Amino acid sequence: MNGAVILSGGAGSRFGAGAPKQYRELAGRPVIVRTMETLQRCPVVEHIVVVAETEWREPVLGWAERFGVTKLRKLAPAGKDRQHSILNGLLALEGLLTGPEDGVVIQDAARPLTSQELLARLLLGLHDAPAVLPVVPVTDTVYTSGDGQWVNGIPDRAALYAGQAPEAFRFGDYLSLYRNTPAERLSALSGSCQLPYQAGWKVKMIEGEAENRKLTYPMDWTICQLILKEREEC
Repeated sequence: MNGAVILSGGAGSRFGAGAPKQYRELAGRPVIVRTMETLQRCPVVEHIVVVAETEWREPVLGWAERFGVTKLRKLAPAGKDRQHSILNGLLALEGLLTGPEDGVVIQDAARPLTSQELLARLLLGLHDAPAVLPVVPVTDTVYTSGDGQWVNGIPDRAALYAGQAPEAFRFGDYLSLYRNTPAERLSALSGSCQLPYQAGWKVKMIEGEAENRKLTYPMDWTICQLILKEREEC
């Protein structure tokens, strides 16, 4: 049995003024609804938890009822940062996932184009590793700089990959890792795979998807609308 945690606590400041991007309408539906619908249709995901700020709890519940997201089990409070939001989501799933082979997917609310096929491959990968991460190759030359003004290194692009969400983990071990990590250390981390990697876990990479875009800037919105229109016309 598998569950999913949708992180929906961000303010979307880089996207512009107004409601957070994950609650704005995209081609007739709020972005978070499109994210929930993909998980709803995925046969290998049984439970959904949404992590959201208090003022958005009622809208999320209303949208889930309106659009038939029956797998939504709980809403968890947003944490002070991404890592504490992950912990709150994992705690909300406790009791729903109890088997040693159960998996959890950590997803961004603002990724409305993730495919069911990618979700299935992530969870299948848990048979080989405790953590699975989708990646895409880095296609531009990357430079390092100590001060933001002068180049001090050029890494080998062939060894560089850009990570995507969602990521998948063996639920029981992942929850224990987060639960037993001090709050200040959690706050110093960023990605969902960073803590398990630093703890010595083997993190398996699988091929990501170019269309699995996160809505970060206004241009991402335009591209996602075009992709959805193309999908619906096919």
